[in-house]
Amino acid sequence: MKNFLTLITVAAMAFAAHANILTVAEGTDEAEYVPFYGYQMDAPSAISQVIYPADMLADMNGGTITEIKFYPTAAFGALGSGNLQISLKEVEQVGYTSTTLLTDATVVGYAYPVQGETEWTIVFDEPFEYHGGNLMIETSLIQTGSYKSTKFFGQSFSYAVGIAQYKYSWGNEYYYESEHVLPMATFTYEGGGSQDEGITLLSEANALEDAAEFTFNGDAVVTACKNGYVFLRDESGYGMIAGVTGAAFENGQVLGQGWTATKTSVNSGWVRYTNAAGLSYSGENNAELAAPQELMTKPTDDSMLNAYVLIRNTTISSGGGGGFPGFPGHAVQYTLPDGTTIGETQTLWSFDGEAGSDLYNVYGIVCKVSGTYKIQPVIFEKIEEPQPTVERGNVNGIGGVDMDDLTALINYMLDPVNTEINQANAAACNSLDSNEVNMDDLTALINFMMTGAWAN
Repeated sequence: MKNFLTLITVAAMAFAAHANILTVAEGTDEAEYVPFYGYQMDAPSAISQVIYPADMLADMNGGTITEIKFYPTAAFGALGSGNLQISLKEVEQVGYTSTTLLTDATVVGYAYPVQGETEWTIVFDEPFEYHGGNLMIETSLIQTGSYKSTKFFGQSFSYAVGIAQYKYSWGNEYYYESEHVLPMATFTYEGGGSQDEGITLLSEANALEDAAEFTFNGDAVVTACKNGYVFLRDESGYGMIAGVTGAAFENGQVLGQGWTATKTSVNSGWVRYTNAAGLSYSGENNAELAAPQELMTKPTDDSMLNAYVLIRNTTISSGGGGGFPGFPGHAVQYTLPDGTTIGETQTLWSFDGEAGSDLYNVYGIVCKVSGTYKIQPVIFEKIEEPQPTVERGNVNGIGGVDMDDLTALINYMLDPVNTEINQANAAACNSLDSNEVNMDDLTALINFMMTGAWAN
């Protein structure tokens, strides 16, 4: 008997050694509609879904989840005999922008909240293999109980991390509630820790062979996001993710690490990333890298591909056929500050101006079609009068002016009359009304170097 007990103890210790614990979304914010909506525990077919971003769950990558625990803000009330079906699924989207529920989740078990309990532990009947994506957890009411307001501790997000669907017993109309608080959860899992170190720079992703799959563990900053395209920048260069569904990223947001994609080249070497999974917002922002760069002349090499740029004071010519921006097949052209022009490919945003007469600041993405560099317009900003243009610096020109610009301005302050070259360069930094540069001009230049914002 003693040997038998010893064997049981050893087996238990071995299991404990392989079971891991991960707690995420710790906070004191309160989620009402997920992981389940207590006030609708008597509503037929009530469903709640919530998505945990992949970067929170990186330690579990390659592991098997066996249990999840949630933390109500108070002991459960009398919710009756309500029984919930628990399902999981790895998904591309990071949140909800509509009332459309995700489908085809894997059922892992069943659970119901017990009156008086201060934690809700769900032990899986079927362990779930986790492969590093955004994780959707669904609770579906399969047996109604009693309604009682129930909330859970968690962490607040700027976007909807979850959604609840329900209908009343006397009608067929569905109602929806969105949730911006991610419930604190403790995952019990076995294995894991197999996250691919991957690559950390966009330039590394761009240098991969076509069709190469990769994991990105660097800090990629979103410059623009629309129509399934997410444009990126980091300290090494630019990138673009295509075919994204359900994404609602904003300019300046830093993506969470651990997302995966396939490198693809199209149109004479224009690089994009496809089949992306695990995209999420890290909670960090980088306005400096996300700021548009002023495009002074047409690009001559691939270093600017996917760059978010600004063409200031441009007129738009429709070319043959009376075409307008956004209509491929017409020779739409934008005038650059150096007097040359750059063509466009299909716009991502709508154009409501008039080609040929109005003056615009056009924000867009540098692309390449059939070997020719073009602009993919993003925003058309109509202006009444020309604005001063400033060509940003060289290697570290993000939000700034290089030392040549600053030297030219200082030289011009010392010798405003006899130094024509310096005078021309200084005039490019600011609209000068006289031959004298004062401290306001220098202050404006320094502010621009620091912030990227020009103010006279």
